[in-house]
Parts: sequence; structure tokens; C-alpha cells
Amino acid sequence: MRITHVTDSYLPLLGGIETQVARLAGRQAAAGHDVEVLTTTPGAGGPGVSTERGDDGVSVHRVAARIPGGFPVHPRSTSHLAAHLRAAEAAGRRPDVVHLHMGVLAPTVQLAVRPVTRLGLPAVLTVHSVWGRWEHAFAGLDRAVRWSRWPVQWSAVSELTAAPLRRVLAASGLDAATVDRRVSVLGNGIDVEAWRLPRTERDERAEGKEVHVVSATRFAPRKRVLPLVEAIADAVRRAPGGLVATIGGDGPQLDDARRLVREKGLSDVIRLVGRLTPVELQRLYTRADVFVAPAVKDAFGIAALEAQAAGLAVVSRSQSGVAERLVDGRDALLVDDDAAMADALVRLVEEPELLDGIIAHNRGAELPLSWPRVLADTEEAYRRAAALRP
Repeated sequence: MRITHVTDSYLPLLGGIETQVARLAGRQAAAGHDVEVLTTTPGAGGPGVSTERGDDGVSVHRVAARIPGGFPVHPRSTSHLAAHLRAAEAAGRRPDVVHLHMGVLAPTVQLAVRPVTRLGLPAVLTVHSVWGRWEHAFAGLDRAVRWSRWPVQWSAVSELTAAPLRRVLAASGLDAATVDRRVSVLGNGIDVEAWRLPRTERDERAEGKEVHVVSATRFAPRKRVLPLVEAIADAVRRAPGGLVATIGGDGPQLDDARRLVREKGLSDVIRLVGRLTPVELQRLYTRADVFVAPAVKDAFGIAALEAQAAGLAVVSRSQSGVAERLVDGRDALLVDDDAAMADALVRLVEEPELLDGIIAHNRGAELPLSWPRVLADTEEAYRRAAALRP
């Protein structure tokens, strides 16, 4: 199968969309498909038009402009995309499917949808972000251009992100059965076996027997790291000597978080260690017990599921996409607010049998988002897209 992915954001940028599209493309290439990525993110050579072939067998075509602020946009990306697809067809390399990936603002992808369908190509569009108030804007755009009626298989990475899509399609007059068929949930994939890690139990750790709480995130307001620090501080106050915490990641609020830790007098309890490589993160998880996901607008939360695969208990806000794949009391504690997040940490310190039970379950649980399952679901979406062609 020839698969063309289109995404504004891609490697070397680091984020949820960038990482997941790269992993999906690489897995598809490893499965024997002919895979390419079209993106407006510059590569190592900077702005310009370039093509590279990675070690994973994926061809990456970049159309990158010099934009103030470094945003991955290009004023003529749509015409470049259409020309590329026409050239591929003329060369006998017509894509079997075009898979478009968008966050909230993804001008290349959003402007590319109609040209792709007009070329008669099967199209799948995956929403990777929570729309929030932007749902009204997309609904208004649908009333103007009727994008919901285009021959596209719509999809999203979670039920949280699929719900606005379904509401817009339903408001356009499509019946419930059609809406259900036209919107797929394509979760992000994880390499489960790579995260099945050896574990050092609490009483075997040279650094101490405290419950080790961890998180890996971007230090940005949407990720809610500062409320996480506050919740950990509250838990430490109520269960002194019962826990320590390590938070990995980088971002604009890292200095604010360090200042808050100092103000709380918790520099010996909460470590902020900066960005960690996957290997460093795995080493951290071998000596950890609890992963906390404090965000409420996480569309998916792949870091939490990797931690679950590593055998950690998860504490997650119940409103996020993370919570969709967790069962309260079995593999996680799901909480409705920040006060309850602190309560959950205290509970896991004071009830070691609960913590150990969740850890034991997660270490042996079969997770639904292994790559074979994700690839199968994605190919089913591709088949549905092909059936929508005029």
C-alpha cells in the first residue's frame, strides 16, 4: 500500500503529533508499505524544499518557509502538495490513501483536505488535539463550506477528541449510524514490550523506601505542572516522609516550577530533572511507583500509558483522554480535581496494599494500544476511506 501522511508538525520538533506520526509511518514502512510524509516543518538544512529518506524507510518531503517565531507553516504548501500528488500519479505512484493529521491550528492540513478529495484520493483525517472552544469555529466553517459532507473518513485519537467531530457531523444532518461509521477512534500506539521493565522494589532501593512519584511532561500551562507541584506538596505535608517525586520535561514554565519547589521548601523531595531521553525515562520508571497525569485537556496521554506498561500505578484527572483507557481502582486512581489528586497520592502512601495491587495488575495487563492493534485499526480506517470515493 502507498501511504502519504500530511502534517504541519513533524520531527525534529518534539511533541505528541510529531512523535506519533513518525512512529506510525515507521511502523507502516516496517510492515512493508511504501510510506512518505509531507510536512512544512524544516529539517536539519533549514527552510526550503527538500526530500530525505530516514533509516526507518520513510521518505520525508519538506516544504519549509522562514516564518517569524519558527512556526511550521508555508504560504504555498497547498499548491506544493497538489503538485506532488499529481506528479506521483503521473509517475504511476498514486497514493492508495492520504492520511492527514491536525491539531487545532494546522493550516497546511486544513487547506489540503479539499484538494486531496478533488483528486479522487481516499482521505483519512485524524484530530490529535482537544478542540475546546474551537468546536464552534469548526461548526461555523461547516455551515459555510459543508466540509462534513466531503468524502473523508474522519478520526480522532480518543473519544474526548472524537466527540466534537461527531457533534458537528450530527448537526449537519447526518444520521447517527452514518456519523458513527464516518468517525473512527485511532489511538496512538506504544511499543508495549519495550516498556515492560525490570522493577526495583521500594525496600531494595538505596535511595530510600518512600513511594516514588514521577511524571514526564511539557512544562506549559496546558499540561498543568504547577498544580501538580502543589498537589505533591499537599501530599508531602499530610504524609511526611512517605513520598518523593521526580518530574521530567522542559518548557516555558520550568523556571516557575523550580521557584515554586524552592518556595515550598521541597528541593530535597521534588526533583525537576529536565528533558529525559526514552532510555533515561525507562531507567527512572524501574525505580518508581506512581505516574501522575495532571492535565485535563490531554487528547491521549501516551506518557501515562507507557508508564502503565512499565508497571506503574497511574493517577489521572478523570476529564482527560488518558482516563478513557484506565479503570479506577484497578490500574489507576481517577480524580475529578486537584485536591483529589493530592488525596490519591496520600492514599497510595498510606495503603501500600492498594499501590502494590495496582502495580502487580499493570505489570501483567494486556494493553489495547500495542502497535499491531493500532495498525489494524488504521488500515480499517483506510478501507472505509476508500469506500467513500465517488
